[in-house]
Amino acid sequence: MKSSFSKYIEQYSADLTRLCISLCGNNADAEDLFQDTWLKALRGFDTYDGERPFDKWLFAICVNAFKNKTALFFNKKRYHFSSDEEMQSFFDSLPDTASEAHDRYYELHSAVCELPRKQRAALVLYYFREHSVSEVAEILGVPEGTVKSRLCAARRQIKRRLEHEQ
Repeated sequence: MKSSFSKYIEQYSADLTRLCISLCGNNADAEDLFQDTWLKALRGFDTYDGERPFDKWLFAICVNAFKNKTALFFNKKRYHFSSDEEMQSFFDSLPDTASEAHDRYYELHSAVCELPRKQRAALVLYYFREHSVSEVAEILGVPEGTVKSRLCAARRQIKRRLEHEQ
Protein backbone atom coordinates (compact mmCIF):
# COMPACT_ATOMS: atom_id res chain seq x y z
CA MET A 1 0.00 0.00 0.00
CA LYS A 2 2.75 2.47 0.92
CA SER A 3 4.54 2.10 -2.40
CA SER A 4 1.38 2.60 -4.46
CA PHE A 5 0.33 5.60 -2.37
CA SER A 6 3.82 7.10 -2.69
CA LYS A 7 3.44 6.81 -6.45
CA TYR A 8 0.24 8.86 -6.28
CA ILE A 9 1.88 11.50 -4.11
CA GLU A 10 4.71 11.85 -6.59
CA GLN A 11 2.34 12.00 -9.56
CA TYR A 12 -0.32 14.37 -8.19
CA SER A 13 1.44 16.69 -5.72
CA ALA A 14 2.04 19.47 -8.25
CA ASP A 15 -1.59 19.43 -9.43
CA LEU A 16 -2.87 19.35 -5.87
CA THR A 17 -0.59 22.26 -4.92
CA ARG A 18 -2.00 24.39 -7.73
CA LEU A 19 -5.57 23.48 -6.75
CA CYS A 20 -4.92 24.35 -3.09
CA ILE A 21 -3.38 27.73 -4.00
CA SER A 22 -6.28 28.48 -6.34
CA LEU A 23 -8.85 27.64 -3.69
CA CYS A 24 -7.15 29.34 -0.75
CA GLY A 25 -5.50 32.27 -2.47
CA ASN A 26 -2.47 32.28 -0.19
CA ASN A 27 0.42 29.94 0.44
CA ALA A 28 -0.02 29.42 4.18
CA ASP A 29 -3.61 28.20 3.96
CA ALA A 30 -2.81 26.29 0.76
CA GLU A 31 -0.02 24.39 2.52
CA ASP A 32 -2.39 23.45 5.34
CA LEU A 33 -5.03 22.31 2.86
CA PHE A 34 -2.42 20.32 0.91
CA GLN A 35 -1.35 18.46 4.07
CA ASP A 36 -4.92 17.89 5.22
CA THR A 37 -5.86 16.49 1.81
CA TRP A 38 -2.99 14.00 1.67
CA LEU A 39 -3.63 12.93 5.26
CA LYS A 40 -7.31 12.31 4.56
CA ALA A 41 -6.43 10.52 1.32
CA LEU A 42 -3.97 8.27 3.15
CA ARG A 43 -6.48 7.46 5.87
CA GLY A 44 -9.16 6.68 3.32
CA PHE A 45 -6.95 5.02 0.72
CA ASP A 46 -8.40 1.58 1.43
CA THR A 47 -11.81 2.95 0.33
CA TYR A 48 -10.47 4.31 -2.98
CA ASP A 49 -12.15 2.67 -5.96
CA GLY A 50 -9.41 1.92 -8.49
CA GLU A 51 -11.96 2.19 -11.32
CA ARG A 52 -12.36 5.90 -10.62
CA PRO A 53 -9.61 8.33 -11.67
CA PHE A 54 -7.39 9.06 -8.68
CA ASP A 55 -7.18 12.80 -9.38
CA LYS A 56 -10.97 13.22 -9.19
CA TRP A 57 -11.06 11.32 -5.91
CA LEU A 58 -8.17 13.37 -4.52
CA PHE A 59 -9.63 16.69 -5.71
CA ALA A 60 -12.99 15.81 -4.14
CA ILE A 61 -11.20 15.24 -0.84
CA CYS A 62 -9.41 18.57 -1.25
CA VAL A 63 -12.57 20.54 -2.09
CA ASN A 64 -14.45 18.95 0.81
CA ALA A 65 -11.59 19.73 3.20
CA PHE A 66 -11.58 23.31 1.89
CA LYS A 67 -15.35 23.63 2.34
CA ASN A 68 -15.16 22.23 5.87
CA LYS A 69 -12.31 24.53 6.83
CA THR A 70 -13.95 27.63 5.37
CA ALA A 71 -17.28 26.78 6.96
CA LEU A 72 -15.64 26.50 10.36
CA PHE A 73 -13.07 29.29 10.36
CA PHE A 74 -12.98 31.46 7.28
CA ASN A 75 -16.52 31.70 6.00
CA LYS A 76 -16.43 35.49 5.81
CA LYS A 77 -12.69 35.93 5.31
CA ARG A 78 -11.42 37.09 1.93
CA TYR A 79 -8.04 35.82 0.90
CA HIS A 80 -5.28 38.20 -0.06
CA PHE A 81 -1.54 37.87 -0.38
CA SER A 82 0.17 38.53 2.91
CA SER A 83 3.37 39.78 1.25
CA ASP A 84 4.93 40.65 -2.09
CA GLU A 85 6.99 37.46 -1.86
CA GLU A 86 3.86 35.36 -1.49
CA MET A 87 2.28 37.10 -4.49
CA GLN A 88 5.44 36.55 -6.56
CA SER A 89 5.53 32.89 -5.56
CA PHE A 90 1.93 32.52 -6.69
CA PHE A 91 2.65 34.16 -10.05
CA ASP A 92 5.72 32.00 -10.53
CA SER A 93 3.51 28.93 -10.19
CA LEU A 94 1.33 30.10 -13.08
CA PRO A 95 2.25 29.41 -16.69
CA ASP A 96 3.25 32.32 -18.95
CA THR A 97 3.45 35.11 -16.39
CA ALA A 98 5.36 37.91 -18.03
CA SER A 99 5.81 40.86 -15.69
CA GLU A 100 3.30 43.01 -17.62
CA ALA A 101 0.67 40.31 -17.09
CA HIS A 102 1.04 40.37 -13.27
CA ASP A 103 -1.45 43.21 -12.85
CA ARG A 104 -4.08 41.33 -14.85
CA TYR A 105 -3.44 38.13 -12.90
CA TYR A 106 -3.62 40.01 -9.61
CA GLU A 107 -6.96 41.62 -10.57
CA LEU A 108 -8.34 38.25 -11.63
CA HIS A 109 -7.00 36.56 -8.50
CA SER A 110 -8.58 39.23 -6.30
CA ALA A 111 -11.90 38.88 -8.10
CA VAL A 112 -11.84 35.08 -7.77
CA CYS A 113 -10.94 35.30 -4.07
CA GLU A 114 -13.94 37.53 -3.40
CA LEU A 115 -16.35 34.93 -4.76
CA PRO A 116 -18.41 32.92 -2.29
CA ARG A 117 -16.60 29.63 -1.59
CA LYS A 118 -19.06 27.45 -3.51
CA GLN A 119 -18.75 29.56 -6.64
CA ARG A 120 -14.98 29.78 -6.23
CA ALA A 121 -14.62 26.00 -5.95
CA ALA A 122 -16.68 25.40 -9.10
CA LEU A 123 -14.82 28.08 -11.03
CA VAL A 124 -11.37 26.85 -10.03
CA LEU A 125 -12.17 23.24 -10.91
CA TYR A 126 -13.75 24.16 -14.24
CA TYR A 127 -11.42 26.85 -15.55
CA PHE A 128 -8.11 26.33 -13.77
CA ARG A 129 -8.18 22.52 -13.42
CA GLU A 130 -10.06 22.11 -16.74
CA HIS A 131 -12.64 19.61 -15.53
CA SER A 132 -15.93 19.27 -17.40
CA VAL A 133 -19.19 20.36 -15.79
CA SER A 134 -20.08 16.73 -15.08
CA GLU A 135 -16.66 16.13 -13.48
CA VAL A 136 -17.00 19.25 -11.33
CA ALA A 137 -20.47 18.09 -10.28
CA GLU A 138 -19.05 14.70 -9.32
CA ILE A 139 -16.17 16.23 -7.35
CA LEU A 140 -18.42 18.70 -5.52
CA GLY A 141 -21.24 16.19 -5.05
CA VAL A 142 -23.90 18.46 -6.58
CA PRO A 143 -26.10 18.28 -9.70
CA GLU A 144 -24.70 19.56 -13.01
CA GLY A 145 -27.31 22.34 -13.07
CA THR A 146 -26.00 23.62 -9.76
CA VAL A 147 -22.46 23.73 -11.17
CA LYS A 148 -23.69 25.63 -14.23
CA SER A 149 -25.53 28.19 -12.11
CA ARG A 150 -22.52 28.66 -9.83
CA LEU A 151 -20.26 29.17 -12.86
CA CYS A 152 -22.70 31.64 -14.38
CA ALA A 153 -22.97 33.62 -11.15
CA ALA A 154 -19.20 33.58 -10.68
CA ARG A 155 -18.54 34.82 -14.23
CA ARG A 156 -21.12 37.57 -13.80
CA GLN A 157 -19.59 38.72 -10.51
CA ILE A 158 -16.03 38.66 -11.88
CA LYS A 159 -17.09 40.57 -14.98
CA ARG A 160 -18.75 43.27 -12.86
CA ARG A 161 -15.70 43.52 -10.64
CA LEU A 162 -13.22 43.78 -13.52
CA GLU A 163 -15.36 46.28 -15.42
CA HIS A 164 -15.69 48.38 -12.28
CA GLU A 165 -11.89 48.49 -11.82
CA GLN A 166 -11.30 49.76 -15.36
